Amino acid sequence: MESIKNATVGGDGRAPAPRRGWWLRFELGPLLNLATLLIVIGTAVMMLEGVSRSFFHISHFWAEESVRYLMLWAFFLTLGAAGSSGNHIRTDLMLRYLPAKIHQVLHFLASLAGAGFSFTLVWASWPQLKRYYTMGMMTESNLDLPMWLLFLAMPLGGALLAIYYLRCLAQVIRGRDPFSAESDLPNQEL
Repeated sequence: MESIKNATVGGDGRAPAPRRGWWLRFELGPLLNLATLLIVIGTAVMMLEGVSRSFFHISHFWAEESVRYLMLWAFFLTLGAAGSSGNHIRTDLMLRYLPAKIHQVLHFLASLAGAGFSFTLVWASWPQLKRYYTMGMMTESNLDLPMWLLFLAMPLGGALLAIYYLRCLAQVIRGRDPFSAESDLPNQEL
């Protein structure tokens, strides 16, 4: 009997942590690591530019542009992951005083509005991305990067955010609060 208990409950008496779905493992692992790497590289380029300007009176034309695009990509890659890890802004002062049924309706509306915004972001950024691709526009500096590749961050980030809000909608439909600190959204199996 003791071995059965240890198989279902950890050896220290605690229940095992719920398994995360493959998407959440990807989103909160490699995707966040990539975004962090982009920020670190951007910061290093900024520091290099600052030292170069201050001590050697040399300015690199490509530095400001590369930092802009590195930060842009890091930001858009983390939109969905920020929600999944509970880091989107939430004000719940009014919610505390409302009945649970109204909570569910408001959570549904918030998730629906978030998904709508995400899909609008993807839909609105797609024509610009397509235009950059068909025109073959390149960056202004001597980096010579295709503009479409840099602006791909916006529809990709919108898609990642849409996935987050669609998961929130699924949680609301199941009767859960997808935005609470106790939410099992980061631990669900999808």
